[in-house]
Amino acid sequence: MLAGRAPSAASAPSATAAGDARWLDRSVAFVWLATGVLVLHPYYRAVGGAWLARLRLGPWAMWATCGAEVALGLRLCFGPPRAWLVAVQLGAVGAFTLVLAVLEPTLLADPFGALTKNVPLAAVVGTAWVVAREGWTARARRLLRAGMAVVWITEGLVPKILFQQPHELEVVAGSGLVPMDPALFLRLLGAAQVGSGVAALLLPRGRLLRALWGCQLAALAVLPVLVSLHDPLLWVHPFGPLIKNVPILAGTLALVRRC
Repeated sequence: MLAGRAPSAASAPSATAAGDARWLDRSVAFVWLATGVLVLHPYYRAVGGAWLARLRLGPWAMWATCGAEVALGLRLCFGPPRAWLVAVQLGAVGAFTLVLAVLEPTLLADPFGALTKNVPLAAVVGTAWVVAREGWTARARRLLRAGMAVVWITEGLVPKILFQQPHELEVVAGSGLVPMDPALFLRLLGAAQVGSGVAALLLPRGRLLRALWGCQLAALAVLPVLVSLHDPLLWVHPFGPLIKNVPILAGTLALVRRC
């Protein structure tokens, strides 16, 4: 997919599709830029330094990585799409996910999606490339639809049903909005999220599917606000659990508008 010939003039994407691809790219660029620039925050450096120490790396690795992320984000914002750029992004996301999952497998059950949100992030990267070359083809829609659906399934099933985390239970209990046992509430919410993700995969295109995506958009906007009221430092966490909602929002909005 990355090394194929450029599309002919007859099959080139429309200006609308090209614009969609650029906005998807920029939503990913926001993640690279934010996770790079936020190294200036002391909490980011404290958390990042602790993880690097487990890998026997010093602070230099954090600064070098963040510098590369800023450069990558700027290139995405201001340069044309290239196959190597897609490969670099997917390689970086994959390596980051693999290293941390091996180092600390419980991160796969992080309630805020520190690693699981890397799947829809990669899907947005791939979709932007396909749309830029081909327009909104069937495979572009399938890729984006699967990427946006999987985050609801993983975040509903793993941290809310199978492996509940004390931090998330504290968020629910401290919100004052849940008149029931926090553990039971999380299981019910997790079941609803899994159902939402499965429906997003299986429902035929039409009003019902667009309504579901609209509900997911609302949840993606509201849930981070509620979480950050309990722990605003999650916005400056080096793994970007809340920042990664930006490309997920962009991908879901693209589905509502184009699919």
